[in-house]
Amino acid sequence: MLNENRDIKLIVVDLDNTIVKDGVNRISSRLKEDLHKAREKGIYVMLNTGRHYTFIYPSMFEDIPMEYIGTINGACLVKKDGTIIETHPMDEALMNQIIAFGNQYDLAIGFKFADAVVTYNQHDLFVKYYIAEGKQAEKLIINNDEKRDHHLEYGMPLGTFLIGEESIIDQHLNDFPGVTITYARNKSYDLFLNSINKTLTVDRVIKEYGLDWSQVIAFGDAGNDVPCIEKAGIGVMMGNAKEEIKQHGDYVAEACDQDGVAKMLEALQIV
Repeated sequence: MLNENRDIKLIVVDLDNTIVKDGVNRISSRLKEDLHKAREKGIYVMLNTGRHYTFIYPSMFEDIPMEYIGTINGACLVKKDGTIIETHPMDEALMNQIIAFGNQYDLAIGFKFADAVVTYNQHDLFVKYYIAEGKQAEKLIINNDEKRDHHLEYGMPLGTFLIGEESIIDQHLNDFPGVTITYARNKSYDLFLNSINKTLTVDRVIKEYGLDWSQVIAFGDAGNDVPCIEKAGIGVMMGNAKEEIKQHGDYVAEACDQDGVAKMLEALQIV
């Protein structure tokens, strides 16, 4: 049995392929129980995801005893009720560069604005690959491919999701100075500024709670989780993460579909 003997006061969990695998929309009863045990012990819980707030499964609000949610890879912090605490938008020049890139290579572009996920190119392709929740979720994605003017009313995008041929996107990962493009899943990539990552939302939350990073345990499975994993007092990568990603964690948990987060919390005697 592991025992870190650390004063952990905040559990930060990624969503997709960390606490639920693709196609599953509810955490396990074991993890739900562990997170509630943690909260009863005075340990806070925070969901920190690349998803937009509107695409977080309703069950997460029921099962996770959280007050704050980091969304859009750290570009937006919201309260559980959807109240926006802070945002970190991109500039117009970058937005236009992304649009030109998508046009050139027929890539689907979904910009994550404060209010919604909005496509500016290849809407049908974006809907096909972006989400696995089916027809109900499709209604949440706004098609703005023709006018591309959503930003004029709602402000600049907070994040981007690119979808297209991996062989093409992989050749251009370094074409955007100051930007990281990281693989998410089949044909899909997150794009975000190097200055904006999931640590920003955690920074704000630990200040709200009067904590520091040494009191954080963070779980993730992908490149967009690495900054948090490396900064946390205890950083845990999932067993289903790519091999080159696993090296960034202090520990590697069992895979998402094997209840890796719950088992690690128990093994470290946090709950």
